Amino acid sequence: MAILMMPGQVPLDLIGPLQVLQCADRLSIDVQVHYIGPTAAIQWLGPLTLSGIDPLPEQLSPQDLLLIPGQYRNSLEPLAQQECVTWLKANAHHADTLMTVCSGTLLLADAGLLEGRRCTTHHTLIEQLQAKAPQAEVQRDCIFTEDGRYLTSAGISTGIDTMLYWLTRACGHSLALAVAREMVLYLRRSGQEPQLGAWLEGRNHVDERLHRVQDAICAAPSQRWPIETLAAKAAMSERHFRRQFKRLTGMPVGDYITGLRLQRAKALMTETTWTLARIAEASGFGDERQLRRIWARQEKAPPSVWRRSQIS
Repeated sequence: MAILMMPGQVPLDLIGPLQVLQCADRLSIDVQVHYIGPTAAIQWLGPLTLSGIDPLPEQLSPQDLLLIPGQYRNSLEPLAQQECVTWLKANAHHADTLMTVCSGTLLLADAGLLEGRRCTTHHTLIEQLQAKAPQAEVQRDCIFTEDGRYLTSAGISTGIDTMLYWLTRACGHSLALAVAREMVLYLRRSGQEPQLGAWLEGRNHVDERLHRVQDAICAAPSQRWPIETLAAKAAMSERHFRRQFKRLTGMPVGDYITGLRLQRAKALMTETTWTLARIAEASGFGDERQLRRIWARQEKAPPSVWRRSQIS
């Protein structure tokens, strides 16, 4: 994978995602990172300078990931910016995934790569992003977005969340969870693929009241959760809570709870030898019939077949 190193780089935009990769390298996978940019060295943090940066290759070799950290707006060097924009236009297609942190998204916009795509950036730069990419679907209220091979994030710490998501997608949920534990992080951000699990789904928003509710449900999915209890936790009226939950998570609260319970049931099916009836009760479904009914909506194979496939 490669990292585009540019003058004015925001330190945490680089170090956060890079630490995720370095931790994954220590725990499991072999990570090879190439640092490329328009200059051989950049001023980075006070008196510190980063050197050893390779020149931008005329043609980028195939990469699993190209990471573009953000830059301080008052530290841009116009000639370096234009060189990178031109280079991205010619080479972006050589990367399986392009990931931006904070204002790095603006560079993709300058290169004309975001038209018609969902994207986001730091909340103070949203208007600039919309002006640079008028045909893009700029998201204002989320931590990161995924559109095909483009991952764009809101900035600073969200680069860590986005890299964890990429690691989950590329290498599996187990490694991403191990990295999160190693880094003492709370892995809560959303992904798109069902195998990532309901624990991560519907968390790609910035409403702390709803995160508080979701944390409570995740801690005890089998518990009964009447709507009045959840609305009270969010300090909202029941009507407003229902509407806000669906708007920000993309699903009704009942579906969210059901998804967590189904994920819990799957975990118990792989981790225990319990009967399906006992698993249904422990997961909050009440009885085996209810679990089977929900199961049939989401899985083609019946529970017994699915269970054997997971433990064989």
